[in-house]
Amino acid sequence: MPSVAIVAGEASGDASGAALALELRNLCPEIEIWGAGGHGMRDAGVRIVADFSWAGAIGIVESLRLVPRLLGEQKRLKRELVARRPDVFVPIDFGAFNVPLGKFARSEGIKTVYYFPPGSWRRRAKDSSNLVAASDKIITPFPWSETNLRDQGADAQFYGHPMLDRVAAKMTESDYRGVLGVSGDAPLVGFLPGSRTHEIDNIMPVMIGAAEMIANVIPNAGPFVIGAGSERAAERIGRVMRRAKAPNGMFRVVREMTYEVMAHSDLVVTCSGTATLESMILGTPMVIVYRGSKLMKLEYLFRKSILEDFIGMPNIIAGRSICPELLAEQASREGIAKTAISLLSDQAALSQMKEDLRSSLRVLGEPGATRSAAQAVLRAISPSLLG
Repeated sequence: MPSVAIVAGEASGDASGAALALELRNLCPEIEIWGAGGHGMRDAGVRIVADFSWAGAIGIVESLRLVPRLLGEQKRLKRELVARRPDVFVPIDFGAFNVPLGKFARSEGIKTVYYFPPGSWRRRAKDSSNLVAASDKIITPFPWSETNLRDQGADAQFYGHPMLDRVAAKMTESDYRGVLGVSGDAPLVGFLPGSRTHEIDNIMPVMIGAAEMIANVIPNAGPFVIGAGSERAAERIGRVMRRAKAPNGMFRVVREMTYEVMAHSDLVVTCSGTATLESMILGTPMVIVYRGSKLMKLEYLFRKSILEDFIGMPNIIAGRSICPELLAEQASREGIAKTAISLLSDQAALSQMKEDLRSSLRVLGEPGATRSAAQAVLRAISPSLLG
């Protein structure tokens, strides 16, 4: 029986691992899949030997507190790799954890196919020698990453971006507005504060303040919808709203409807990260915000010179500014409100942003990348598995 081990850390990696596992099983029903991840991979039938649903972090400062626990899990997974000896090991992103694990797997003679290499979204080439040493093959979701990695000797392949396969709203706009009890002509603004505790704590209060300012200028806007990716995030958002004394009836917190929030809002105000790419795929204009703790701000100042020109995926993909970005002190309630009001009051600007999002998205290829990645993993085991 062919065996694959998948290790993913954060929520986005868990979602990618879950989609890959489902496709692997569609292509090869008898395959055994085990590894480390979260609820998504577990629901996809992966036997979870290490639950990483707690491991979400961003930046060096926020990650440091997780190091001792992660080192323990890394040792445990090394033992599992030796004991179970999968035909292929598939690390997903999570570079500080997975690159050493990939090197270890290869030293044990286990084929390693790195999926979603860390930092692949960066257009600027960086030294990827450690990643190359940790991988027999690399499957990357960005075409420029394929070029950069091949230039450094990697067997890298771009099949398209897997999110194109799974990002879609289940509800129509009419049904979504019906659930919210909002008329068809009222402008809808969605707020996406992220799922991590520190994101919600730092971004949600200024989003609440911005919404109040928007409502004062655009009276028929609302209710404002806050997308929560999990029950834990929804509870945290609720606590922050109570502390901020958010006006009753102004907000709706919804779970398991994040893609509806993205797809059917006239504008979304979103934290930087995966949500910006998801909103881009759904074609929704957005304001991108990054606001962290004092230590995260200090880290940003130290690392600013090596960061990309943009923090939002639509702008990185386009190589130019499509969607406004508000960083640190710019991401105040006044800054967010002013930018949102300007866009909501200018239909031509919103229409142009939608067109720019659509045209720039073509860089990421066509749907079908998840299946192609699964086929590559099976070929690494044996071409005969594909018939």
